[in-house]
Amino acid sequence: MTRASPILRSPCLQWLLGQVFPQLRLWPVGEWPELLTRIGGLEFDRFERLGMLAGVVLVTWLLQPAARIEAAPGMVFLTQLLLSLPLLLLVVGPLFFRRMRRGLDQAIRQRSGLTADSAREGE
Repeated sequence: MTRASPILRSPCLQWLLGQVFPQLRLWPVGEWPELLTRIGGLEFDRFERLGMLAGVVLVTWLLQPAARIEAAPGMVFLTQLLLSLPLLLLVVGPLFFRRMRRGLDQAIRQRSGLTADSAREGE
């Protein structure tokens, strides 16, 4: 038995997704989980790939440990891990939003293309 998507159960999540991705409101809420899953599988374009690579390199460079650290290596690793997650979210996160919006734009074009084709067939 499949569980219902959290999107379908949470009005707060529906509101948040509607604010972040206004194009999503063109579809009924019941289609959102499938649509977002399909868009999540979309390939990154060249700009997004280069941006993610640059973001990871930048965050890695910013979090270099000092040459003489008195802390245990495990503690240094844990500290860098905890600091890198929010930094990566800030640096690379907008590229994921860009991909999602690009995917929604493609889905809108496909939907309008299908609508136009079905209208032509009806004539």
